[in-house]
Amino acid sequence: MEPSLLSLLPPLVTIICAVVTKRILISLGLGIVLGALLYAEWNVGNALTFVWEVVSGLVIADGAVSEEVIILAVVVLIGVLTSFIYVSGGLLAFASWAVTKVRTRAQAQLVPVVVGIVVFFDDAFSSLVGGSVSRSITDQHRISRAKLSYLVDSTAAPVIILVPISGWAAFIAATMTGILEENGATDMNGYEAFLRTIPTMLYPIMALLLVVAVAVWSIDFGPMRRHEQLAVEQGKLYDESRGPVPGEVDPDLPARDDGKIGDLVWPIALLFGVTVVVAVWLGVAGSEGTPSAMDILSNTDVILALFLGTVAATLMAAIRLLARRTPPAVMGRAAWSGVRSMLMAAAVLFLAWTTAEIIGELGVGEYLAGVINENLALFLLPLVLFVLASFISFSMGSTFGTFGLLLPVAGQIALSLDAGLLIPVFGAVLAGAIFGDHTSPLSDTTILSSIGSGIHLMDHTITQLPYALVAAAASAVGFVVLGLTENTWLGLLAALIALALAIAVLRARSPQYEAQPTAEGVGPAAGRPV
Repeated sequence: MEPSLLSLLPPLVTIICAVVTKRILISLGLGIVLGALLYAEWNVGNALTFVWEVVSGLVIADGAVSEEVIILAVVVLIGVLTSFIYVSGGLLAFASWAVTKVRTRAQAQLVPVVVGIVVFFDDAFSSLVGGSVSRSITDQHRISRAKLSYLVDSTAAPVIILVPISGWAAFIAATMTGILEENGATDMNGYEAFLRTIPTMLYPIMALLLVVAVAVWSIDFGPMRRHEQLAVEQGKLYDESRGPVPGEVDPDLPARDDGKIGDLVWPIALLFGVTVVVAVWLGVAGSEGTPSAMDILSNTDVILALFLGTVAATLMAAIRLLARRTPPAVMGRAAWSGVRSMLMAAAVLFLAWTTAEIIGELGVGEYLAGVINENLALFLLPLVLFVLASFISFSMGSTFGTFGLLLPVAGQIALSLDAGLLIPVFGAVLAGAIFGDHTSPLSDTTILSSIGSGIHLMDHTITQLPYALVAAAASAVGFVVLGLTENTWLGLLAALIALALAIAVLRARSPQYEAQPTAEGVGPAAGRPV
């Protein structure tokens, strides 16, 4: 079908249904059916064929196992690794040690923020591993899983987009190079344009500053306040009425009473180490001559590296259990428990990818991109592009798809009407793409953050949205000033002032909690002997 207003129907129905019913699988299935029927113009046979083609493409791509399948394998292996570490007693040992080092809720909330900033090279890695690593610390301080997932998600894509040495930077710079060449702009190359765009990416900057403020001052508002109250006052880290969360350890699993900190630290360290080494090796092997850091990152395969790192970490955890003569039956139960804990999460992730692919084929982005009119007041162009990019990314759950659709449109308009707006409109598109990706339940980083943090997807989505909207509102103020002045630093200053005012108001209205940290009860059946 041709892109039209009807193209918006599947994403809107999917997201509204998910928010209202909290039944994400049914909502995604409804979006898939509706999107396929629209694409096939209500021909059921053609719709089924279309869905099969999309699903097949998500399993096998270019004659090889797809990246999506590798991510699903990583998700399941993370569940097995978590169960092995729990059975080893490493979780309880690490929690007992962490109690002496991380003494306040503010310090505990800063742990996932720091991890997210350090792990800047891949959003999937940051989302999954950041939550898994930090959870044993935040649980002790009765920090809700909803808050943890917000802290993790806000330091994934918003960090990576601002780092000039990453695979994202290489893709964006290459896209900008093509736009500049097509429009005869030869005064700078694509990478220089990307560097100049960084201070105009107002949303990721505001999101990062806000997440630090939230961690330091425990700012809770909207649905997040209820989750934090339940965590502190009743010890309920997530909504137990909605069933088990992804990655949660089976309460019937026993744990060794001779666990060591190394039972957790060494497998996780190996996961990080193998992932980084393999990623660098793949990047060097895929580059010609003496590669630069940018060449390595643009030619590597971080997802494959993450898979190999997770395999290595899981094997190490298993070997450490065998070395202490842990019964094979217990290890088998732990492995199956880990797999089972991630099956629902894997299903949600795969259906979200399928939904996003179908929505993309309906031409949502193309239709919305065509809404831009060159008769629009020029000073509003950055703001309009920010809002448009946000909506496209939110609807599709794809940052890269939004980059590819809107950056050429924005560049062409700016270069034909006012070249001084080129960098601001580039920044507006990139910022909006991050906002939409950050808030959409169809986004893989949103889903992976909820999986790594052990929270239901819609709980994460709904509690995170008010914080994202605060950062987006401050960004909108900045984009208006940026459009009026065409001055990067005035636009950034306006956004910072707006954010500072919002933080001051929210902090004054936010209740303060300080739960006593304890290593007892970390994880189900903690400390039960094997």
